[in-house]
Amino acid sequence: MKKTIISALFILSVFFSASAQDNYVPNVMTKGTNMGNIGIGLPVIKPGYKMSIPTIIAFYEVGIVDLGRPGSVGVGAQVGFWGYKDFMHYYNTLLGLRGAYHFTIMKNWEVYGGAMFGITLESHSSTTKLKFGWQTFAGTRYMFTPSLGAFVELGYGATYGSIGATYRF
Repeated sequence: MKKTIISALFILSVFFSASAQDNYVPNVMTKGTNMGNIGIGLPVIKPGYKMSIPTIIAFYEVGIVDLGRPGSVGVGAQVGFWGYKDFMHYYNTLLGLRGAYHFTIMKNWEVYGGAMFGITLESHSSTTKLKFGWQTFAGTRYMFTPSLGAFVELGYGATYGSIGATYRF
């Protein structure tokens, strides 16, 4: 897992150094903006268990309220999948709705924070349990081009954090 995180940070540093472009996005998230995101994260699991599959997370967000320079509000949906084990393998699928407040720092860089609420399906052997799923998060997003960027989130609930790519359409 450490190699994956180090590799992802290396890739982001390459993107940051190669992103000097003339075509900037005025605000990263505004009313009507649609963003799709996919990433990998570190799941929150109970002590004594070992991660077998890191969190694969995808979320979609649309800007619904534009507050000008102070920021904007976005809402969307999130899905995640991860696995862990002790003497049995457990697989979790998370489905939820999320909301976030976005604050643009510079023309192509923002910070944001919010929460996600939904359900988690925990499966092992032939049993599946339905549980309440949640996540609080704070993150940052940098857009390399008007349509391609990267995000890093830290939080608690389903994951401790995630890193990945953003596509704006």
